[in-house]
This record gives sequence, C-alpha cells and structure tokens, in this order.
Amino acid sequence: MSRRTILTVLAGVLAVLLLAAGVLWAFPVLRVSSFEVTGNANSPEEYVVDATGVSVGDNLVRVDAGQAAQGVAELPWVRSATVSRQWPSTLAVEVTERQALMYSSEGDGDHLIDTDGRPFVIDVPPEGAVEVTGSLRQDPDTLAGVADALTALPDHVRALVASVDVPGEFEIELRLYDGRTIFWGAADANHDKALAVQTAVQREGQHWNVSNPSMVTVR
Repeated sequence: MSRRTILTVLAGVLAVLLLAAGVLWAFPVLRVSSFEVTGNANSPEEYVVDATGVSVGDNLVRVDAGQAAQGVAELPWVRSATVSRQWPSTLAVEVTERQALMYSSEGDGDHLIDTDGRPFVIDVPPEGAVEVTGSLRQDPDTLAGVADALTALPDHVRALVASVDVPGEFEIELRLYDGRTIFWGAADANHDKALAVQTAVQREGQHWNVSNPSMVTVR
C-alpha cells in the first residue's frame, strides 16, 4: 500500500470520527439516564443530583462536568465534588463532605463548624462534635485556632473533650467529660501541647495547664 493510499485512508477515518463526534455533540444520542452519587453521608442524593443542574434525558456528551461539580460544591455539607461521565448513560458524582468538628449553640440552632474553623450549616451536631462556648465562639480567627488545637489531638484523646471555652483571644480551655479542665492558652505550639495533654489525661489532677508545654502544671 502506497503512502498516498495510507494518508487517504487515515483522512477518511479522521473524517468519520469527526462526523461521529459532531453527531454525538449535536444530537442526544447518548442521554443521561441515571446518576451515581457517592460520599454523600449528610447530603441527600436528590439534593446532589439537583445541584448538578443536569436532568435525565440531557445529552451526556454536552454535560459541563466542571460546572456541575461547582454546583454540588455549593451545598452546605460538601467540601468538594468531582463529576464524570460513565458511558453510555450515567453521570457519576463523587462527594467529599465536611467534618463537623465543633458546634456552637445559638438562638437559631446549633451551628456546625468544620476542621478549618468555618461554620457551614445549622443542624444537629453529630456524635463526636465538640461544643464551643465563650464570648469568642463566633470569632473566625478564634475558631480557626480552636480547630487547629483540636485536630492536633489524637482521636482517642479528642473523644474525651466535651467542650472548649474561649472567653479570650489566648484563652482556649478544654473541658473533659469527667469534669477535668485543661488550659491550652493560645493556639500555638499545638503539636507539643497535644503531647502534653495525652500525658495529662492519664494522670491524677483536676485542672491542668499546658499553655507552656515544657512546663506543665496541675492543681
């Protein structure tokens, strides 16, 4: 087969592929007939599907996956979302939800706060969420600091914390379920303070101070 013949055949194949792509783009040959939603423990599937802006019967080829994912990411519980096509007829939505690390009780309900210290929805606090109290419980910088402190603690130690009081900018205090308190101070040296807390919870003492993790005190 000559080179000219090969080029002619390749050109013909390319033309057919372009024509097929044009047909699939222009006409709903491949329609959306189902959705596959994963990762949505707190976001009802129907809310996720609606947030994509895509409907059953839409042309799957023409779905703007990026725009659909952006719509889903605007749901309160959703931290991020990925939308992809599963040929021939399914739109897949993978959701990564926020963790409700804390909550503050306000007049209009419990404000759930994520691991970045950001309030994101009014809802029932899930098991393991720590209540934040004190005059600075709604201050963004303070909440970010409290979130950093709590996430520095291992899960088994954080599970002992019933609430965190923040009466002042540098006055984080952990209150345990058994009645003991641990004064954390400012949201700095969090790794070292977390290590000090791990030691403190295993020892006798009602009120601990780990604000200087190299000189822990108890009374």
